[in-house]
Amino acid sequence: MTVATYTQSPIVNQPGAHAASYGREERLWIIPLVVGTAILTVLAEVMAWLNGFSALEMAGFYAWKALKAVPLVICLMMAYHMVLGLRQGHQRPLLLLQQVFVQFWTQGYRTQSRVVPMLCMPFLFTSFSVLKMMIPLYIPFWLDETFADWDRVLFFGRQPWELTHSVLGETPTYIIDFLYSLWVILLSIATVGFAFFATRKLRARFFLSFAGAWILLGFVGAWLGSAAGPCYAAQIGIAAAHEFDGLIKIMAGYSIDSQGLVDAYGWQQVLWNAYATKTFDVGMGISAMPSLHNAIAVLYALIAFRIGKAIGIFMSLYAAIIFVGSVHLGWHYAVDGIIAAVAMYAIWKAVDIYCQRSGYDEAVDAAAKASA
Repeated sequence: MTVATYTQSPIVNQPGAHAASYGREERLWIIPLVVGTAILTVLAEVMAWLNGFSALEMAGFYAWKALKAVPLVICLMMAYHMVLGLRQGHQRPLLLLQQVFVQFWTQGYRTQSRVVPMLCMPFLFTSFSVLKMMIPLYIPFWLDETFADWDRVLFFGRQPWELTHSVLGETPTYIIDFLYSLWVILLSIATVGFAFFATRKLRARFFLSFAGAWILLGFVGAWLGSAAGPCYAAQIGIAAAHEFDGLIKIMAGYSIDSQGLVDAYGWQQVLWNAYATKTFDVGMGISAMPSLHNAIAVLYALIAFRIGKAIGIFMSLYAAIIFVGSVHLGWHYAVDGIIAAVAMYAIWKAVDIYCQRSGYDEAVDAAAKASA
């Protein structure tokens, strides 16, 4: 019996029965999420063990980062529901807020769809981090020359950083660097926010697409397209390294002048030292292609348009800044971001089709009608 037909059965429409029954369709996205995370975790733990450390020991760090975002997200969403209640004319908005939170934890399928993704995220991030550190041990950086050539062709004989730095000076670079670093904080806010407060359809699409990006792009794509990035062109000795000398000098100068306000150059040195000394630690690892910074920013924009046009435009602007920043700060070749954006869109569309054809969307709609 399919999910759609099951949720339309007479039993579902009986008082108190439909909430438990409707929970079954959540498995259509939770199971793939858990299986994908588990496979990546096992692979990361095996490869970590082969190199003398444990991936699972690192998971606590990412769990703590996610937990730190919970109070902020809850406060923001409490304010959102209060304002929404007042705008809709509710006489007792505090009672409405209480009902929202009670509903979160008294319906089993709602709890399941919130808690399971949050439990998966630390393992997903840890596995990605470990497997990223393993790349140069098994597949030396071999595509930087090719990607530098592609950029030169795309930008009419120049490297894209030359164009951005000819337009954007010191202060814009500080701002771009800050917004680029903010991406890391947004990971925790987005995962907690979508787990606890998104609609069912958006939650399923976000977490399946999000996990797909880390697994298919952050692992499979990064291993197939092993490249270090423009900031390491000289260290790995590609023929086009001299084309990035000016970029490195500018970024080093900004790092000194800003007295720590520019993170990119300093972090690039930290990552290279960890690579050179084979130090395996949280947040380490070098990989340029494809750019997860760009992929996840594009995902935010895609899902934001499902929420509203204004927030979609706002997140699209942020995605554009991340793309510019990825080349401006020396992290990525332009093709890293272009390929990441195209691949992310393909993952998003595949997830959207899956949610429709698996019966998930139809089951959610049936549940909404039954509870109306």
